[in-house]
Amino acid sequence: MNIGLLGFGAISLKVFQYFSKIDTDIKFKKILVRNAKKYFYLDNDLITDVPEIFFKEKFDYVLEGAGHQALFSYGPKILKNKSNLLITSTGALTDDVFFQNLISLSKKYNKKIIIPSAGIGALDILTASSYGKLNEVNITVRKNAEAWFGTIAENKFDLKTYNDNLILFSGTVREGAKLYPQNVNISATVALSGLGLDKTNLKIISDSSIKTHIISVNAKGDFGEFNFEENVIPYEENQKTGKIVSLAIIKSITNLSSNFVIGT
Repeated sequence: MNIGLLGFGAISLKVFQYFSKIDTDIKFKKILVRNAKKYFYLDNDLITDVPEIFFKEKFDYVLEGAGHQALFSYGPKILKNKSNLLITSTGALTDDVFFQNLISLSKKYNKKIIIPSAGIGALDILTASSYGKLNEVNITVRKNAEAWFGTIAENKFDLKTYNDNLILFSGTVREGAKLYPQNVNISATVALSGLGLDKTNLKIISDSSIKTHIISVNAKGDFGEFNFEENVIPYEENQKTGKIVSLAIIKSITNLSSNFVIGT
């Protein structure tokens, strides 16, 4: 199975390293980045900052791990290139026009758009419950103050002064994902799994008393009710992203190439 990587940040790097160390038929054919010179330690035939070179390759799947703007720029091209697309920047799908364009292209070229579970568990029960009557879905994203540096919160609040339970946002996922695109892709994934972007409630909290990311999901419907919470460790080099994300993507890619799959 041939894979292309769009971006080579913390997530893509960990995925690449994992599969490079094991005996597998999963092969990385090409990596597209903004500045190839930064990755001088990689084979020149593997990495490029020239999109035309990247898209000369034929991929079974392309993993997007480069952020919203990269997905806006190259997502349609990936599908037109007849590759299946794995998305980590699900917050970009809050743009309805862009999202519907991707759906149309996936149908035209008979390719799949796949959103890995990535940083959040419980998507199996949430998606299953959506086939019945799902009444309410709430998600709370709580991260340490450092995770919000470089976001709109740094301009609106004194993150260094507040200690805990500083509510940065409360509203719909669509609104929140646009304000905090790098931090709450998880909430967009939850929303798309259940009630949608406009009916899923999101609360974003900065909490200086923690060093982890605490994500809580509550859902109610005719199936009953479930509560899910995870407390995950972020990457040292990227406080906005939990380490579980790359592991979840490794699981998703493994499932795509496996004859025996647990969980979908």
